[in-house]
Order: sequence, then C-alpha cells, then structure tokens
Amino acid sequence: MPEELKMSGELPYTIDVKGRMSFPQKFRDVLGDRFILTRGANHRLVAYSEAKWNELLDKISNMREGRDKEILKQMYIKGAIPVETDKLGRILVPQALREYARLLKDVYVVGAIETAEIWDKGTYEEFTQSISPEDIYAALEALE
Repeated sequence: MPEELKMSGELPYTIDVKGRMSFPQKFRDVLGDRFILTRGANHRLVAYSEAKWNELLDKISNMREGRDKEILKQMYIKGAIPVETDKLGRILVPQALREYARLLKDVYVVGAIETAEIWDKGTYEEFTQSISPEDIYAALEALE
C-alpha cells in the first residue's frame, strides 16, 4: 500500500451535543470528504473510504452463511451510514452511533492504517492501558 494511503496517529477532539465534530484533514485526504461510518468492536466507530467499504461489503457478501457472516452484517453493515464533511471540515455523527460509542464530549480520532476510528476518550484510554507489554511483544513477534 502506498505511504499516502496509510493513516496513523491519535488526535484529541470534542463532539458537541448535536453530534458535530471536526475530522482531521490528514484522514480526509485518505478517506475523502464523504465516507462510511459504522460500529466497530470495543465501542469504537470505524470510518471507511467508500472504496474500502465496498471491498468489505463484497468480502462479507461472499462469505459462507453462518454465525461469522451474521455478526459482521449486524455489527458493520446494519449500523453503517455515509457521512460528509461540511465547509468547516466537520462531520455529524448520528445519534445511534454516538450512543453505541458513548461519545459525549472528549473523543480521539485514531488512524488505523486503512481506516480511522472514533473513540470516547475514557474508553480509548482504558482500552490502550489494558494492553500489556507482553501483548505488544507477542504482536511484534507475529510480524516476523
């Protein structure tokens, strides 16, 4: 994957009571000004470019019927909604997705290589603190 298509970093933002929040320009450069926002594991939201979203839909569609396919349809597809940035670079996070991710005020927008994630600040910090040094070393060994 070319370098310019990879996303990384943890950026703090705030979301207002109407669900509006700024979305990082460096991530919009990869995802586009219109992208798909859906539920992810651990009460995070995941943003996909339309192209990556369509690739994921094709993969899910081609899966054998069964529990894994149903889980992905329930978690990813049914909660997905296209969002578009306004002139100020903000997005409107729908209420159902805000409730799922427990987004009230302070959030992190996190680059995750091909996707971006939106986390409640407390949930994100709790999740990252739950990762032990042993977990990190094991994951690094898996790279080899």
